[in-house]
Amino acid sequence: MWFIFRFIVALYIQKIKPSRHLLDWVFVPYRCMPWDLDANIHMNNVKYLKYLERGRVEHMIHTPWLTEMTSRGFKALIANTEISYVKEIKPFQRFKAETRISSWDEKYIYMEQLFTYRKTVFTAAVIRMAMVSTKTGQRISPLQAFAEILPGVTPPQLPGSAQHLNLLVQAQRAETQAIAASHADVDDNPNQNDKSVKEKTQEPSL
Repeated sequence: MWFIFRFIVALYIQKIKPSRHLLDWVFVPYRCMPWDLDANIHMNNVKYLKYLERGRVEHMIHTPWLTEMTSRGFKALIANTEISYVKEIKPFQRFKAETRISSWDEKYIYMEQLFTYRKTVFTAAVIRMAMVSTKTGQRISPLQAFAEILPGVTPPQLPGSAQHLNLLVQAQRAETQAIAASHADVDDNPNQNDKSVKEKTQEPSL
């Protein structure tokens, strides 16, 4: 809901016009507030994802991304997020969310995001997004879409972090599919864990 409100305010009240090129970095300053903290008195891991999403929303507003996508009936859906927690963000720490589109290929758009303050990097994330038609719900090739949005511009070289993300996802899919198959019978016996605990805690009979 917050993001819909932000779009309405930005486009119709503030009337923000895109000031950055689609491939530029967009910077948004933040501060870690008390409601962002967890029991360890630093920013909760879930809050990182919230600020990453806010950074992407601001990127859409301050570049032609939002208008270009909506006018063509496209939307981008997150397929994968790989995040590294480099350094903790403490209470009232200032930081900025840095966001850019790093590249695209036949299947995905790749975004790079950082939380930094001056020369300190707090976190780094690589995002992989799929493009979908809002009319048909079908996948769209980013190569074809960007040929319309940025005619004559070829995709920048895929960063090493995005290449490794592709390899990680391939490995995860193979491994997790095998794990899910081996645990499929648990769905027919959802209380299996309770039974297991009782068996472990039961005292041996004499």
